[in-house]
Amino acid sequence: MTREEVYQAIEKVEHPEIAATLVELGMILDISVQGQTATVAMALPTLGIPEMVQVALSDSLRQPIENLGLKMEVEFFEMTDQAKNNFFQMAQARWKGSI
Repeated sequence: MTREEVYQAIEKVEHPEIAATLVELGMILDISVQGQTATVAMALPTLGIPEMVQVALSDSLRQPIENLGLKMEVEFFEMTDQAKNNFFQMAQARWKGSI
């Protein structure tokens, strides 16, 4: 399994509160595959977001990755200032409601 195959499996996954994909929002930084585990590096606008949102974001990726026969790990990072600006502009325009 390659990182490109994992990317294709998750590229259409939408944010639970915003009508945009995690990729469009700049939240998927990197994907690595080692053995039977895919590790997704995910950027958050702030590391202080509620744990339930972090869990919801992770869970949204779980099924597409497990459908590939892989286990999943997610590592969270904080967005750069430019990425945060882009994220918040898109979030404001496409907000669909709280989890």
